[in-house]
Amino acid sequence: MQSQLESEHLTLRTNIISVDRPDSSQLVDLHVYIIPKHVWKNRQNLAENDTMEQAISAGFVHVPQNLTIHELRQYIHKICGQDDQFPKDFIYLRSVGRCLTKVKPQQETDLRVKNYRPPMTFAPEIFILEGHHDDESSTPTNTKSYLFRESPIHRSLMSPLPLTTSRQQSWNKPIAAPLLPPSTLTYRTFVHSSERKNSTNFNDLAVSSDSNLSTASSILSARELAKLREEQERLRLRQIELARQRHEIEQEQKRREKELLEKQKNLSQEQQQHEIEQEQQKREKELLEKQKNLAQEQQHEIEREQQKREKELLEKQKNLSREQRQKEEEQAAIRIQGAYRNYRNRRKLKEKKQQDNEDIVHHDNQRDDEAARTIQRAYRKHRKRQQQNIE
Repeated sequence: MQSQLESEHLTLRTNIISVDRPDSSQLVDLHVYIIPKHVWKNRQNLAENDTMEQAISAGFVHVPQNLTIHELRQYIHKICGQDDQFPKDFIYLRSVGRCLTKVKPQQETDLRVKNYRPPMTFAPEIFILEGHHDDESSTPTNTKSYLFRESPIHRSLMSPLPLTTSRQQSWNKPIAAPLLPPSTLTYRTFVHSSERKNSTNFNDLAVSSDSNLSTASSILSARELAKLREEQERLRLRQIELARQRHEIEQEQKRREKELLEKQKNLSQEQQQHEIEQEQQKREKELLEKQKNLAQEQQHEIEREQQKREKELLEKQKNLSREQRQKEEEQAAIRIQGAYRNYRNRRKLKEKKQQDNEDIVHHDNQRDDEAARTIQRAYRKHRKRQQQNIE
């Protein structure tokens, strides 16, 4: 009994597991990245797309692609939250245009995992930022900051950043805009240089704007300015070239559209004539088929009528033969009955005469008996014939 109960318990358990467990073919991988807080611009409430290169990997999750990112939080906390340095509260980020922006709480129920996978994005990855939506500074107040803990992630966040290239230095300039004044260029370059020099303390960045401008002017060299201007000029020429190519492509598309319209007009007339001929042929075929069907139906009706008439004639002949036999049998029965009556009458007369002459009556009786026997035999034969005919 115990073994049976254990087996039933195991079967029920396996059934429950098979029902609750999702199909592995519908699960997809999603890489989770953490954006460092020192690259997030609190005033502008964004981060440039180039900051993705400084993101830190927190692992990946294996989840259904139709899962909302609000429900994704549980999976991220379950898998990535095993690390003590992983933030307890985080905000989703999404790349829209040139920058990363925060996802609102009401948007978390609309966005799904498939919105962070190709072809919606370049790669299957999602970026998060430590903080909470209610906190304007995006930093927790009751607990230690995740960035200042002694961990491998902390060391990678606080390690010196690599020197930015000319491409990374020009990410905040519009492509087709004119050259910027030197004061603006010095200020922006100083922001990057100060980020590269951060090593152990993030609070050193809270320096006044006047001191930043004074130190930036001494750090920036004329060579870097020349490189920035050359890069901007190259991008401007590239944009002009792309605009020219786009204009040529549009003209080529218009020319092809005109040719297609002309071909369609010519083909439409030919197609109309061809369609009219096809319709006429179809109608003729339909008429021929209808005529054939009518002729076949008429033939079938004629054959049916002939078969009915033949059946009726056969039935009439059978009925006539039966009536004739019945009449003959009735006539024979009438004759036999008449002969029997005559016999009875003669016997009565003989009985009367018997009193007068016994010898004559005895002789007559014998003869009558013989006649009666012959009549009875004939009657029996006649009855047998009737029964045979009836069978």
